[in-house]
Amino acid sequence: MESWTTPPEYLSILPKLRVLLLGSYHTELGLPRLEALKNYLIQNGLNSCRIAKDFKSPIRMLGEPEDQYNLRKSKYWMRHADILVFVFFPGVDNASVGIELQYAVDNVPGSTWRTILAYYENPPSLISGLGKDIEEFSVVNFSKEKELHEQIYGCIISLLHRFYDIVSNRSVGEWEYSSLSTDCN
Repeated sequence: MESWTTPPEYLSILPKLRVLLLGSYHTELGLPRLEALKNYLIQNGLNSCRIAKDFKSPIRMLGEPEDQYNLRKSKYWMRHADILVFVFFPGVDNASVGIELQYAVDNVPGSTWRTILAYYENPPSLISGLGKDIEEFSVVNFSKEKELHEQIYGCIISLLHRFYDIVSNRSVGEWEYSSLSTDCN
């Protein structure tokens, strides 16, 4: 009989679980918070947590505006992620996050049950309405960064058992080779 202090076997897949964080790249109010969330998740064992900007591919096309390139990268990597986390921060334009969410629902088969939506408390109804139609979404509300980090981590842990067979035997692939180092030091 296992002791209650022995972690479940499915926790062993945390380092290989591919988590894609999607949110505003606003230089002050978005991207630094996404990076802080990524670093928190990596420090807690999710070594394959990424933001689309972490990937070297697909290559940026000549003359392609940066926002369109980032959106194209996000769409590409959504298909390779195990878990999609959409974060709607306050005080920033979240239109691109809404577009990414709609793309995932419409074009990434089986993505709804493995999608986490995070809303800052009391979001505008247009934003919060994005998650109300699909019951399979995991939805968290936060008012502080610590709440965001802990609730996202908790949602990921609650989904682990559904990934065990796939992830435990997965070898290193394009996700790992195409992204920058996850060292957060």
